[in-house]
Amino acid sequence: MGLFDALFGNRNQIPTVTTILPDAARQEIIAGRLPILNTDKLFLKRGEKIHFIDKAVNLEEKTVKQYRHYGHSSPGLFEGTRWSSGRGKTVEYTELVQHRGILYITNQRIVFQATKWGFDKTYRYLTAITPYSNACEMQFGNKSYCMIVADGSVVNQVLQLIKQRRQIP
Repeated sequence: MGLFDALFGNRNQIPTVTTILPDAARQEIIAGRLPILNTDKLFLKRGEKIHFIDKAVNLEEKTVKQYRHYGHSSPGLFEGTRWSSGRGKTVEYTELVQHRGILYITNQRIVFQATKWGFDKTYRYLTAITPYSNACEMQFGNKSYCMIVADGSVVNQVLQLIKQRRQIP
């Protein structure tokens, strides 16, 4: 059972992601070594190396408010007028909005490149990560990002390896 199945209970809303991470890089990560990958899409800082590149979907839980009218409406006495009776109320519900993009993990930061809801965060703000079979949830302070990926355990493994490396002086 994945993260969003437990939260929302509807498997049809959860997208599947096909991986673009090379299999050799995936095997290196599983073996406990960080691969060094290349791309021309991300501007790297001095000394920065990319260890993970893959497709991802950032799921945003959005609250939608709608006004609904209950009652009767009919033409008025004069042309262009209407008469209505009844009541209305505001109805609130939540929906999942999908933002597709590419997730990069470097030795200095985590970058989600997307048209909307992209982010660029350094490790000092990473509070927690929760891996799932098809996703990972990353928390930065009071903001959480629910990322659908091909394999959440690989993302977690990369972050754990980088954390171990950063603690060594």
